[in-house]
Amino acid sequence: MTALSRRAAFLALGVIFAANFLSYLDRTLVSALEEPLKGAFGLDSANFGLLWTLFTIGYMVCAIPIGYLADRFHRPRILALCIVVWSVATIGSGWAISRETLFACRLLIGVGEAGCLIIGQALIADYFARESRGRALSVFHFAVPLGGTGAFIMAGALGKVLDWRELFYIAGAPGFLVAALILLLIDPPRGGEGEPAAPRTNLGGYFQLFRIRSLMFVIFGQAFAVILLVCWIHFGVEFFTEVRGMNRESARITLGILALISGALGNTVGGILGDRLARKYRGAYAFLAGTAYLVAVPFLLVGFLSADRWVFLPTLTIGSFCLFLCMPAVNAQIAAVTPAHQRAMAWSMAVFILHLLGDTAAPWVFGKVDLRFGRTHAFTGFTFFLVLAGICCFLAARSARGDLERLEAAKGESPPAHPV
Repeated sequence: MTALSRRAAFLALGVIFAANFLSYLDRTLVSALEEPLKGAFGLDSANFGLLWTLFTIGYMVCAIPIGYLADRFHRPRILALCIVVWSVATIGSGWAISRETLFACRLLIGVGEAGCLIIGQALIADYFARESRGRALSVFHFAVPLGGTGAFIMAGALGKVLDWRELFYIAGAPGFLVAALILLLIDPPRGGEGEPAAPRTNLGGYFQLFRIRSLMFVIFGQAFAVILLVCWIHFGVEFFTEVRGMNRESARITLGILALISGALGNTVGGILGDRLARKYRGAYAFLAGTAYLVAVPFLLVGFLSADRWVFLPTLTIGSFCLFLCMPAVNAQIAAVTPAHQRAMAWSMAVFILHLLGDTAAPWVFGKVDLRFGRTHAFTGFTFFLVLAGICCFLAARSARGDLERLEAAKGESPPAHPV
């Protein structure tokens, strides 16, 4: 990069990071407010799980058209509009006077936030060279635990002095400022610096993506992992209160700090280690994710089953660290094997599939299992989906070499000295 483009890239990364932070703050706040929302709207565990399911439906349904538009039109403008939509819906959650209104707002939050993951990652992939793409994406994904932590800590620290409605107002308001900053960003050429200009594609491009085997395997791996991750975020506070005997404020802050520590370390290690391994092994990102998913399983099982605070807190933190380590890795693998002009479409397809097969029904099903067998059994059973996630990522790593060779042949390139 030139000095100017390097400065622009890091400024853009900072603004996109802020958008992703607010995205996860706004979507997670409802999980930090399980008890007051259940009381205000008469929700049981299954209905509370439905709040996340409705968010996921909006997120999933809008992913495909947003990905298509993002690969054809000005991406910062589309992203800014998405931020405004989810910010209005977040504030609307505080205004909700019935469960139906709250459900509608959760749906609209998903509609808006679909654009952040898809467009944010596509912009970052074009702002940064592929040799540093994993690290740049790790910064973007660090907003996931930071935003979730912000939601839990905000609810825990301010819940005693502010009504739950006021918390939604505070969470939604900053989005309008971030949307204005997003509008100031340059929309870089598809493919970024050092790659040829890419043609626009049509909806048929989605069918072309199905031929990239490593892409499909890594998406299915994410889908299996999301089944557990979303339930851990959504039902974690009441696990600490109902099963581990913490008071509600301590439970919120504990889960927030756990997410912050594991997310900060996981995303950092995932980005740095993934970039280094990718110089020697073409499926390194997917292999790293698969290994981390499998390593997470025994730690999470011990954490969910042990009643000793000195055992369950560190083991749950280590298990969560492994989950967050996978985020930059799997998304860097998607960027590596996908043509530049189809990256937004690839991420939108990933969002659609992983939420359709992953967390659309998972919170509702988890709530049903919780009601019948208890929260401990629900968490231990759902942990085994990570085994399937790991297997899919290993299959992605195995097929990545052939996909990358075909991609380079299509661009008329020879394999890079340090393959990705």
